Amino acid sequence: MKRTFFTILCIICMFCSSCKKDSNTVTLSSETEITSFYFAKLDSFPSVVNTTFTISLYGKQDTGLITNADSMAYKTPITRLVPRLLFKATPASADVIFPDGKTRSLSGKDTLDFSDPVLLRIISSDQTNTKYYRVVVKVHQVDPDLMEWQRLNAAVVPNGTAATKGLMLGERFFLFANDGFKTSVYQSVDGKTWDAGTTLAELPENCRVREILAVNTSTPQLYYCQDGIVYTSTNGTSWQAEDLSTETYVPRVMLMHFNDSIWLVAEHSDKHTYHLAVRDGGMWRANSDSLPGNWPLSDFTALPFTSSSLRPRAAIIGGYDIRGNALSSLWNIEYSQADGYRFANFAIQYPPFSAVVGASAVWYGKQCYLFGGVDAEAKYLSSTALCSDDEGLNWYPIDTVHNRLMDVYTQRTQTSAFVHDNCIYIMGGQSRTEMYSDVLKGKLTSIDW
Repeated sequence: MKRTFFTILCIICMFCSSCKKDSNTVTLSSETEITSFYFAKLDSFPSVVNTTFTISLYGKQDTGLITNADSMAYKTPITRLVPRLLFKATPASADVIFPDGKTRSLSGKDTLDFSDPVLLRIISSDQTNTKYYRVVVKVHQVDPDLMEWQRLNAAVVPNGTAATKGLMLGERFFLFANDGFKTSVYQSVDGKTWDAGTTLAELPENCRVREILAVNTSTPQLYYCQDGIVYTSTNGTSWQAEDLSTETYVPRVMLMHFNDSIWLVAEHSDKHTYHLAVRDGGMWRANSDSLPGNWPLSDFTALPFTSSSLRPRAAIIGGYDIRGNALSSLWNIEYSQADGYRFANFAIQYPPFSAVVGASAVWYGKQCYLFGGVDAEAKYLSSTALCSDDEGLNWYPIDTVHNRLMDVYTQRTQTSAFVHDNCIYIMGGQSRTEMYSDVLKGKLTSIDW
């Protein structure tokens, strides 16, 4: 009986000893893979912790690349950053190798300079595998708020004696010019090199070229209205005239392309009131409600855009009314499916100008820009362009430190401005002593980021 008990006790002791030995056994791994890389929070630039890095293999299987696809913000300091690494399995060592061959083991608190690529060496816990990772940290090298300008062409129209309108139709640049006797059109594919020009016999001799409207839909088309006749063209050189006057309404001036419709202003034949008319599809429809007496009929600028609330909006800025008064109005037109169109003159409560005529405006980088223009006394609105970051309510001169427009721009009025391929183009205009037909191009550094 005692022998049997002793045998059982020995078996139990052997089992317990075996269990104790297994619980203390350390399994060594051959893994060297880094699964995550990021930076510790930096007080002066806390956003560095949110920088996303991708880890990929390239070349040999024992080599990896760690980099950020989206560059860090301009001027982010990367000379004293603390890298944090996560591993597939705990390695025997994780070292940084310096260009002189010296190494330093990483502890999770090390401050490193990432202005040049950094080489990491990971040795597996069983010391059978070694993997190297090249860490490349990208930082934007150019100020995102910098808008650089260049002059593509100094004078498209010879002699500089014509009123002009520059626009984009499809993928071609057009400059229309009228010298008081004839209308010509010049074309270009890049804004730099232009053809010799073509005289347009179909348009009136006294064509008000600044009122030509470009509609860049799937079928690009040009529109112009004068004396009740609406002229259209698909190529800028051949024009068709259509008398759209009725017993009630006479078309007077093209307004804009807005909310998938083409808008113009028509005059009531008997009452001599003015009304908005919209072409939706192939039909023109005039609104029976008359426009206010101070609605602009010439030298205004129309700016359709999509508001921050993602609704179609348009701003009709300044111009002359029927009596020739220079206007300070800032008409806002907003559309929603629930309410339809809503009109409001923002200038009543927020008068941004004493008056403004002959300016041009664009929507670019979620801001409004206004180029050229004069007030009621023919004084320039500003020595440079104006900008609005609240959708046209308030305007202020552009920051000339970041916006280098003045390197190539001369104060003027009667300008043309439009946006194409993420760039702003300004064409033509006139000053008190000179008629311009130049082509300027500006681009915000961060617009493609």
